[in-house]
Amino acid sequence: MTRFSISLLSLIACSTSVFAQNKIISGDSIVFIEKTIRKIDKNFNFTILPGPVYNASSKIGFAVLPMLVYRLDKKDSLSPTSSTAALLYYNINGSWMVAAKQNFYWNRDKWRGIITFGYGQFYQKFFGLGRDTAVIYNDSYVWAHEKTFTFSTTCYRKIIAGFYGGLEYNYSNILLTGTDTTGTDVLENDGVPTGSSIGSIITPTFVWDNRDNIYFSSKGFYSMLNLRYSDKFFQSTRNYFVMTAFVNGYHTLLPNSKKLTLAWRVFYQGSWGNLSYNELANYGDADGVLGYTPGKYVNNSELNGQTEIRYDIWKFIGVAGFIGTGKIFPTLMTFGQSVWLHFAGVGLYLNVIPSQNLRMRLNLAFGRGDFGFYIGLGQLF
Repeated sequence: MTRFSISLLSLIACSTSVFAQNKIISGDSIVFIEKTIRKIDKNFNFTILPGPVYNASSKIGFAVLPMLVYRLDKKDSLSPTSSTAALLYYNINGSWMVAAKQNFYWNRDKWRGIITFGYGQFYQKFFGLGRDTAVIYNDSYVWAHEKTFTFSTTCYRKIIAGFYGGLEYNYSNILLTGTDTTGTDVLENDGVPTGSSIGSIITPTFVWDNRDNIYFSSKGFYSMLNLRYSDKFFQSTRNYFVMTAFVNGYHTLLPNSKKLTLAWRVFYQGSWGNLSYNELANYGDADGVLGYTPGKYVNNSELNGQTEIRYDIWKFIGVAGFIGTGKIFPTLMTFGQSVWLHFAGVGLYLNVIPSQNLRMRLNLAFGRGDFGFYIGLGQLF
């Protein structure tokens, strides 16, 4: 019931291991690890975020997120730094996940590559489909169990200036059931087939990226058009098409200074065909929306937009405030029948690798009858 892009929600205000990444503070085991790595090769930077995590569906758990940042070619200053990241996650419901992501940037940023892997099982709340079309708030749900394996590989080639084009291949094997007969019946009655499903998906992707920094941007634009095509010809269980597009903009608001930044984002997803549940638009899951429990609002299509103001108050500490709205809807013809789902929140950014401006992010966000605490690496969007 996830796209293996789980949002990690946290009740912690900060982690001592995060502050240890800054060279001002020393004497910590994480600093020892980083110094050991840099003795081997000064090109490497290391950070790790451990901590308790929480969300309304998965409950209390624990996550560890280590990350290495480096250049494939030390002489190539035009390419962004490549990175190797992992995620280990477990919660008290018995859900767990191991995942890894590899980002490659090389040949003066003419080529970009991504490899991801994930495996785990989740116990999550299933709220049904189409709740966004009713103003009446109904919080009923059943528990569902999902066992998932996913793998994807992507390669982009620069076409001109900041414009890239490429292909992604994604394979997933998902086993979805209710945790009891009632849960299985509710899933089936809502049109969500239980049992095993295989996705073998070819995805043409186009990217526009002229940001000044990929980890924490203060100027430029980042946009993507992603066309996911699943067909039984490629050994998928179902035939469907999903189009995802977004545009992010970043603007420095003070002359000769990057302390104050306005960031904005517009996101759209549309889908057609015999979709699996994990390919439907899911408000608050992999769409940049905070303040909503993933799974509460699910349908064929989604549109949302938001704006964030970021301010660096001191060296490696920044604060932010954001506001946004969006909606989930079956088709464009029924767009006006769906309610707008507003959200707003505040954030704290801690610079864990100053040389790359890579930041730990903590957010508190509120939606309609919902809220969340979040922890992550990098900017909100």
